[in-house]
Amino acid sequence: MVVTDFDGTIYYHDTNFHPRDLETLRLIEGQGFVRVIATGRSMQSLERVIDSSFPVDYVVFSSGAGVYDLKKEELLLRRVFSAEETVDICRRLVALGTDFMVHHPIPDNHFFHYYHTGRENPDFFRRLDLYRDYASKYDLGEIENLEATQFVVITAPGEEFYETVAAGFKEISIIRSTSPIDHSSMWIELFPFGSNKGAGISWLAERLGIDQQKVMAVGNDYNDLHMLEWAAHAFVVKNAPEQLRAMFAGVSSCEDAGFTEAFKKYSAELFPGPGGGAVLR
Repeated sequence: MVVTDFDGTIYYHDTNFHPRDLETLRLIEGQGFVRVIATGRSMQSLERVIDSSFPVDYVVFSSGAGVYDLKKEELLLRRVFSAEETVDICRRLVALGTDFMVHHPIPDNHFFHYYHTGRENPDFFRRLDLYRDYASKYDLGEIENLEATQFVVITAPGEEFYETVAAGFKEISIIRSTSPIDHSSMWIELFPFGSNKGAGISWLAERLGIDQQKVMAVGNDYNDLHMLEWAAHAFVVKNAPEQLRAMFAGVSSCEDAGFTEAFKKYSAELFPGPGGGAVLR
């Protein structure tokens, strides 16, 4: 199984894919490799860029809250908070005095309610503007029966809030990532316990009968950490944070076909000896 993060790993920010990476994904089809995208995006957001003809087989989306068969266009797994948990988390985040968005259950998790404290937070409003058609202003009365997929807390650059959220919500999954919009603000995402990219690809590998020792993962940010730790063959692209580059094997940047370089190294590790790593010809 080959798993790649999407934004910043195989997809340039709002531009394109490297032709060599697309060629690699196409060449390994039918050679016994299952191809997977693991992304923080919802399926609706991802489908702005790719469709079922894209050369991957499965998508682990919303940071592991859902798993989707791209070729059959079939939802395989979803995780959500109960309505009671959703209301409780809303109240606790309001009490913390932070800006956040609460997303509807999969498959409609591109719809969300937003709560703003009134202070300066440009990235919060950039995301709101980007998805304005799916946004509603926060009203607890409208959320009381909602089974939320996730919460997104958006903090301004330099604002230290991750530890506060992590300490206050130990019973659920907390995932942090660099904003894919301004590339400097911090997003802190709250998911049902056990939801992360690592758990998503682990579930899929077990479903398909794939040995963990034969799984490769490539990432570029903190929300990839669980899958990088889980996969036996883990790589980060050059544009990843220094902390991740110190923990995992490095490859070229997204713009220089880092995914293909990672796959070549992985296939050489998977098939050692003469001819090893010759999957790509």
